[in-house]
Amino acid sequence: MTTLALFAAAAVLAPNLQASEKDTLNAADVAFVKHAAASSMAEVKVAGLGVKKADRADVKEFAGMLVTDHTTANEELKKLASTKGVDVSAVIDSKHAGDFQKLEKFSGKEFDKEFLKNQVSDHKMCVSSFETAATDSKDTEVKDFAAKLLPTLKAHLAKAEELSAK
Repeated sequence: MTTLALFAAAAVLAPNLQASEKDTLNAADVAFVKHAAASSMAEVKVAGLGVKKADRADVKEFAGMLVTDHTTANEELKKLASTKGVDVSAVIDSKHAGDFQKLEKFSGKEFDKEFLKNQVSDHKMCVSSFETAATDSKDTEVKDFAAKLLPTLKAHLAKAEELSAK
């Protein structure tokens, strides 16, 4: 094969190789990435409500930390999803939208109680999901992302439980 023919073959095959590199996740990893993105995006919205409506200063501060941490995580996850060819929705799913609408109805101490109850519940599920991905994911980058975020999610859960006990 001539050098010209090799270059021509490489030019034809290269886009196909790049496309297949993007599509490296198995179904479980795709499901994790999509679920993590939906949950974290919703978390920013719910925590933003906490920043506005929380009665206690420590709950308001916690909500602000959640907004910051989950916004950062969302950006990292969007990049990861993009490199892996996974489309993540910008629309909050119905479960999280329902949680947001429910919380909107509360105010004062009642808001704080319901907000923290929601945070404990959501972060327990999130920690469990990330623990599974950090150990069972077939994709190294997904596994690393989950393992990297796990300490932060565990800290959020511990803080939500601590604030709930007050």
